[in-house]
Amino acid sequence: MHASGVAYVVVGTVLALLFIAPVLYILFRSFLPADADARGIGFESIATLTLRNYTKVFDPSVDLRQNIVNSFVVAISVAVLVAIVSTLAAYALSKIRFRGSTLVFVLLLAPLVVPFQGLLTPLSIVLGKLGLLDSLAGVVLVLVTLQLPFSVFVMRNTFDGIPSELEDAAAIDGAGTGRILRSVMLPLAWPGLVTTALFGFMAGWNDLLSSVTFLSTDSKYTLPLALSSISTSFKIPGVPVIDPGLLTAVACVATVPVVVLFLALQRYYTRGLIGGSIK
Repeated sequence: MHASGVAYVVVGTVLALLFIAPVLYILFRSFLPADADARGIGFESIATLTLRNYTKVFDPSVDLRQNIVNSFVVAISVAVLVAIVSTLAAYALSKIRFRGSTLVFVLLLAPLVVPFQGLLTPLSIVLGKLGLLDSLAGVVLVLVTLQLPFSVFVMRNTFDGIPSELEDAAAIDGAGTGRILRSVMLPLAWPGLVTTALFGFMAGWNDLLSSVTFLSTDSKYTLPLALSSISTSFKIPGVPVIDPGLLTAVACVATVPVVVLFLALQRYYTRGLIGGSIK
């Protein structure tokens, strides 16, 4: 192996360890009791490993089941809506040429340069007028709107990479626009579609800022919002203190759906992200 190859492997390994070390620590901490930090965490902590934190995640005293359901509702809704809307918009911008299509595409990408924090106040006003404040539907609407610029960008470039001759051949055979999109384009654009849906799911599942801004009822909290407010009383009776063991256990549980979904769709995700980034 050449020196450059050795350096590549060494640097890659070091960077991988730096990225995975916090994840491994959180996983390890989730199996330790609440007072492990006060006693010091080291190799001797292996003797105190416990499943208490994970059994408590679904305990009635914590009861995160409704928050998990809320997160799934938001994440799946965002993924489906983003995939549908971005596909239709991108197909029109890519294959149905009309005057001003480039300007429309640029305007669709414009929100990418606007910080989300700067939109919180106007979004609150709009949702209030629509009667969608303190509702999961309002959170879904906001997240879909924020995801659309990137998703349309990926899907448009994906459609641009599909030869127009296939569309022309289908049109000669008598297929309409809807049939061409459904039977010819979508099977070829599947990697890009999966990529946009996966990004939409992750945005909905991991969202905290939208939920904490637009939701005020405990029963409507999503999992990240519930995770940020988890507390219990230990060591100091009557005083709410964050339980690090429970907190890290919930964090580990919260990552499972995203990790499983990513691993299951990894081959489509990689192809879609690369294909949607270049023409």
